[in-house]
Amino acid sequence: MLAVLTSGSPLDPRAPGEHSVVYRVDTVISASQERVYGLITDFPGYASWNPWVVRAAGGTSPGDEVKVDVILGSRTMAAKHIVLNGVPGQRFCWKDAGWNSWFVYGQRCRTLTTQPDGTVLVSNELLIDGILSGGTDHFVGKAMRDGMQAENAALKRAAES
Repeated sequence: MLAVLTSGSPLDPRAPGEHSVVYRVDTVISASQERVYGLITDFPGYASWNPWVVRAAGGTSPGDEVKVDVILGSRTMAAKHIVLNGVPGQRFCWKDAGWNSWFVYGQRCRTLTTQPDGTVLVSNELLIDGILSGGTDHFVGKAMRDGMQAENAALKRAAES
């Protein structure tokens, strides 16, 4: 479950609610936490390793806008996000900010936890919330789950190389 910061800022990640749909992919990576976080926040580098988010541009500070091209099934879709509060080096989150955010709330957080053996557990979590969350799950849920799996596998390959 996502931890919610106590400040109540609109840039705080949202915790799942009663109508939320949550997808989560966990991957253990044999690389430093700094290396993995660096790959996640190096938007120009996405094109070289990320098969799901194939282009990204923007800032990494809370409130910054990030524009991406994401592969959903057989389509490439442009999307806009706003960076949320996180913990530098440990947790990076953004929420949808495009036209679809008027109908459904989408947020993605990637949390990095160094394990006792020195590996890093990467938890990639996508939260979909709102009255249309079930419809979103029905129409693009499989494509989003597949994309998250592909992204985590590619992140592992890139970080361990």
